[in-house]
Amino acid sequence: MKQKPIPKKQSGFFDVQDYLSTAPCVPALRNAVSSWREGNYKGVTQTTRELLNFWFRTDHRLPNGRPFYYHSAQKEAIETLIYVYEVEKVRSRKELLERYAYDSKNLRLPPYDDFSRYCIKMATGSGKTKVMALAIAWQYFNAVRENSDEYAKTFLVIAPNVIVFERLSIDFQNGMIFRTDPVFPKHYSLFWDVESYMRGDSEKAHSEGAIYLTNIQQFYERPSKNKSSEPEILTAMLGKKPPTKKLEITDFDTRIINRKEKILVLNDEAHHTHDEENEWNAVIRTLHKNSGSNILSQLDFSATPRYSKGGLFAWTIFDYPIKQAILDNIVKRPVKGISKLVETRSRTPHIRYAGFLTAGIERWREYYKELKPLNKKPILFIMMNSTDEADDVADWLRKKFPSEFGEDKTLIIHTDKAGEVSKKDLDVARKLAREVDEEKSPVNTIVSVLMLREGWDVQNVTVVVGLRPYTSKANILPEQTIGRGLRMMFRGLSTGYKERVDIIGNKAFISFVEDLEKIEGFKFGAFEVGKDKLKIITIAPEKDKTEFDISIPEMTPVLSRKKSLSEEIAELDVMNFDVNPLPISQDEKIDSFIYEGRDILTDEKLFEREYALPEVQTAQEIIGFYARKIAQDIKLPSQFAALAPKIIEFFEKKAFGKDVDLNDPIIIKAMSSNIADYIVTKVFEKALREVIIEEKKPELITPKRFISTTPPFPSSKLLYKSKKCIFNFIECDNEFERSFAKFLNEAEDVVAFSKIPEQFGFCIEYTDTLANLRNYYPDFVLRLKNDEHWIIETKGREDIEVKQKDSAAISWCENATELTKLNWNYFKVLQKAFNDLQPSSFAQLTLSLKNELNF
Repeated sequence: MKQKPIPKKQSGFFDVQDYLSTAPCVPALRNAVSSWREGNYKGVTQTTRELLNFWFRTDHRLPNGRPFYYHSAQKEAIETLIYVYEVEKVRSRKELLERYAYDSKNLRLPPYDDFSRYCIKMATGSGKTKVMALAIAWQYFNAVRENSDEYAKTFLVIAPNVIVFERLSIDFQNGMIFRTDPVFPKHYSLFWDVESYMRGDSEKAHSEGAIYLTNIQQFYERPSKNKSSEPEILTAMLGKKPPTKKLEITDFDTRIINRKEKILVLNDEAHHTHDEENEWNAVIRTLHKNSGSNILSQLDFSATPRYSKGGLFAWTIFDYPIKQAILDNIVKRPVKGISKLVETRSRTPHIRYAGFLTAGIERWREYYKELKPLNKKPILFIMMNSTDEADDVADWLRKKFPSEFGEDKTLIIHTDKAGEVSKKDLDVARKLAREVDEEKSPVNTIVSVLMLREGWDVQNVTVVVGLRPYTSKANILPEQTIGRGLRMMFRGLSTGYKERVDIIGNKAFISFVEDLEKIEGFKFGAFEVGKDKLKIITIAPEKDKTEFDISIPEMTPVLSRKKSLSEEIAELDVMNFDVNPLPISQDEKIDSFIYEGRDILTDEKLFEREYALPEVQTAQEIIGFYARKIAQDIKLPSQFAALAPKIIEFFEKKAFGKDVDLNDPIIIKAMSSNIADYIVTKVFEKALREVIIEEKKPELITPKRFISTTPPFPSSKLLYKSKKCIFNFIECDNEFERSFAKFLNEAEDVVAFSKIPEQFGFCIEYTDTLANLRNYYPDFVLRLKNDEHWIIETKGREDIEVKQKDSAAISWCENATELTKLNWNYFKVLQKAFNDLQPSSFAQLTLSLKNELNF
């Protein structure tokens, strides 16, 4: 295997230091995927291209109006998987390492390599489950729509224990995640025939595809207690050990084999699979053998896919470390509590650790106070050395602080003499993992010796007090302990608030945390215990400022994309297309050509793509090529058959300025030229864009939806306090917005105004240059003394879709005015013009800049 050079630093989050510390294949793959993305995903199927476009180039909204998007790590993870499997067609770990590993000196080829196996490393809390769902959809729809046996229709999702299984079942039971997340476009629903089976479910009527979700213990008896230096305590939380005989009711392997379909295996928390000889891997290999070699691929998902010596799995293709997840505000930021606290000389645990415990309690109280307006409750997690110490500290908490930690407000999870969770605590522990974040949960603190390796999706942990040592004998990684407190409390909300988890502990525990800093090459930050007080800025409407409330009407959408355009395509009059006759030349030979996408109105170049044409045999091949490309670019894959006759008519009667014979070799060559490609693509896409979006007359849902209905939310952005805004603070994305808010506050003709919070869910639909339906979120809303209402957009610089956004906003205001009988207007404020003008009133601003903006 040839050693590859270290690449130059790329845009995004990869740098040379990451190259040296990550898995051997990741750097080269990251570069390759970046180039492939910039080349518009060359080499994928039509189905894959449609899915990529839907996932990452289409706007999505939740039922409450808030935007939904897959973040960059999820996007790059599924892109890398598609690139390796579909484009490069890597089908073994040996081939993966030979092609992409930058240093082969210390690499060993795997002993078992009968099918492709890839590892995706994503930090705890960064959304591995969503990537799993995208992978399943990509494989299934390619198998069905492309009729390809290189893709799977049967999926086995394996969890390491019942707690992880129960977490995954929330998303996969009854196919929930495929109904609630934008996993595939609506017209793909016709092809979606997939049943989801949870452990214990019996088989249903036959379906085209099937997802089987279970924990690995379904397939084999748990290992004996003496097989590891430290027992898997979380595994003990699963309940009674199963009998040595397989559980027949959930005998998924037999049922999967009987389907006789291609299989994709997805392992969650897959760091358990590092040993090639362990039973987990043996189960998968046996399934592959007994199914007639039907496993196409195995995907290992983990935040910590490390061998026992610490290195990452060699087959890791994507690495999203904790460091980057913190910088991207995808997970909480760990913050160390710095203090001069020392352990007291006492055998009584609550006395010995009194300083640390008190510091943790005080910090928890600060969080409790700050989070109360946000209807969130913090969790204090205390990790002790032994069950005796945990008992003592929990008893002390309950007696000394009964209102905060009394009775069921303190939860202790016991372990027995063998180190396993006590039988009496099993149900409590499992229930805790499911419900601790819910408002009805009484738990404020958890005291345990529990090794938090995986499976805990607890979002509300804000303070961790660590009072136990971690050693190599414990076989637990720093990422696994700290990772349990990283999940976002406000995940799914683009609040701009930078969440944190505060870590307080004795010297041994803080040293353990610092090991993680070394691994990540990143400092977590610190606060001085007892001095640096916590402050969370909560933005909320103020009760005594109701006169400054502003209502925005809610209307039904005015734009919708037509599901079928067969009739419209059939009615296209190609003879009315405005084109000059194409040249007919006998000299040009085209192997490939460059296609430029240009805006219909401005002729601005939007993108450039290179296409390769195969050796042309017939006119039908060229017609098919153009029909597929136009259908693909305009997102009308089902209209290929309707487009082809029109393209034939265009070339026969219009394109060359006269009737021609399409079977003439000279005409075939002319149809293959660069200019022919450009013209036919441009004229058809222009004609189709005029009919693809259907405009509807809006109806009023509610005339007055007050901005004060926005729920309170935290913020870490720039703030401005205004007497004319119903909110206590105005959240600003930049200094220009803050300057503009200051101007509105001081302008005499402005009665009330507000930045429109994303949490309010207001947006205006528009179509982009490729006829996609998009959502535009304006910046400000204001009310003048004359009762005029204005939607305002502040712009530092123009973007390529600004005309579409402006047009949609103007149209929205016209409709709102007609339906509500109030005067609604739209205005865009450019930063340079605003700074040059320095207006003193809103009227002066609009009068001075209106002509410049062509409004």
